[in-house]
Amino acid sequence: MNTTSDWVRELRQRGLTPKTLTPEERAEKEKADAERITKAWQAQERVKYQRMSLWGETETRSFEFEDWNPQMQRNEQTARDIGNQAYAMTNEMRNGLFNVFLFGRAGAGKTSLALAMMSRLSDSYTTMFVSVVEWRNLKFKSFKDNKVAERLNLTEKFMREVEVLVLDDFGKETQAEAKETVSSMLFELADARRGKATIITSNDDLTGLALKYDQAVLSRLITKDIKHIITTNKLDDVRKV
Repeated sequence: MNTTSDWVRELRQRGLTPKTLTPEERAEKEKADAERITKAWQAQERVKYQRMSLWGETETRSFEFEDWNPQMQRNEQTARDIGNQAYAMTNEMRNGLFNVFLFGRAGAGKTSLALAMMSRLSDSYTTMFVSVVEWRNLKFKSFKDNKVAERLNLTEKFMREVEVLVLDDFGKETQAEAKETVSSMLFELADARRGKATIITSNDDLTGLALKYDQAVLSRLITKDIKHIITTNKLDDVRKV
């Protein structure tokens, strides 16, 4: 086995001069190496969770706060206030995660804002987007397909682990479906999400969701803090524009 002296001798034979680090320089180098390795690992983790997202109708979706255009709305100032509220909330989450609830009429921008929040947080936390409808459909398919069941198990594992999870179209089922299938799925997820951030979008307000889901599920996943609730009820359905 070569010793340090052997390596130094071989370098000198090749015309190279080994650099001797002081203890302080060595400590600084080890710290920089550790930070570089940690950042590379964190980037890999973020990609891993993002790839497990369930998008629903489209393969992937993206939206940034810069894309939010209040001028598309008749009530331009309200749209601007809502965008600013979501932006400020996102910055607050950099100092500590919490749940967010966005509700209101379809097509008014709830999902877009959730995507913008997720994107802005993705440099600090692992993130994942899940269409509740697509999740439910995957559950039904898993009953008859073992490969789908394996994928579902991995997806749900990541949903429990990820730091920032967007649950899109929460409550977009018939009451029977919600109570029999989705409610049990959410109940299993709810406890694992404690201490993390779950951003929920829904056409229903809390009263409407209470008719579909157990209170135990709602209390764990949906915030009670009005500062972390956004409603788009005063905005128009821009998908019809």
